Amino acid sequence: MSRTYPKRKQINRKAILLAHFGTSFVSALKSLENIRHKVQDEFPDAEVRISFTSNMIRNIWSARRRKPEKWLEQGVPEDVLYVQSFLGAIGSLQSDNYRTIVIQPTHVYHGEQYEDLKSYVTALQSIRTIKKVWSPFDTLVLSRPALGTYGIEHDYLDDLEEVIGIVQHDVQRAGEMGAAMLFVAHGNEFFSSGVFHEMLHRLRERNPGTAVHIGMVEGYPGVDEILDDLQAAGVGKVFMKPFMITAGDHAHHDIDNDEPDSWRGQLENAGIEVVTEMEGLGSNDDFARLFARRIAQTAAYHDIELANRKPGGVLHS
Repeated sequence: MSRTYPKRKQINRKAILLAHFGTSFVSALKSLENIRHKVQDEFPDAEVRISFTSNMIRNIWSARRRKPEKWLEQGVPEDVLYVQSFLGAIGSLQSDNYRTIVIQPTHVYHGEQYEDLKSYVTALQSIRTIKKVWSPFDTLVLSRPALGTYGIEHDYLDDLEEVIGIVQHDVQRAGEMGAAMLFVAHGNEFFSSGVFHEMLHRLRERNPGTAVHIGMVEGYPGVDEILDDLQAAGVGKVFMKPFMITAGDHAHHDIDNDEPDSWRGQLENAGIEVVTEMEGLGSNDDFARLFARRIAQTAAYHDIELANRKPGGVLHS
């Protein structure tokens, strides 16, 4: 006679986890908060939580927790002060019975941080329990960074065009002030920055009357190469903005400060007038809504219904 087991069912709540690189600058947190608000506005019934993927930044906030009142009084959200790693945040969600989770990275492109995040998600997706009912997750899916990624699920060229459409306004502003447009991205030394060069090519096609350049704090082209290009083109004025989600450490230390080795310092020393706007992409409402659209598309692809959709929201745009 075969044994019978009682049927069991776990609670299966749905959540969105925003995986930010993070920032240690209080002034830069507004970009991350803007993204969170835009996502929460679009999915009012969904649980929306955050994590920071940067180990260094989490360590900074960990040290600051020794004097929490100092940071809370400055308006730092409590879940930023006590920010968790991706694995920590996922564990907390699972403990609270959120077993269907859409993970939305807010990284600019598929670089080191996104690749590591992808590895974590793939590992968690591989968990198999003896009894399926006790699996820690029902559905765990990873969405795309701003500039997309490879694969057949979604054409990265569509993502690229979407971003170009958002930053086109900055290029037009540069043209109006008689300046070249210079975006400075984070970049890295381990992954190709080819998608930025593709974006640059398309921006130049759209704006034949305005010189457009994209440089990298880490990787190619760096400030030396950009300066060579500007001088060779006879550029006398640039409008410089960080192409980063937040205007944090790199924006204020590497790009725009009074030190002669900063990007602004080196350009000015070469006789180029520099107009800067140190604002993260996340502070741009259109850019922040981009991540809500990524979430909606990823959820739809995996047949996940996150919340009641609001008329006129990004899901219908």
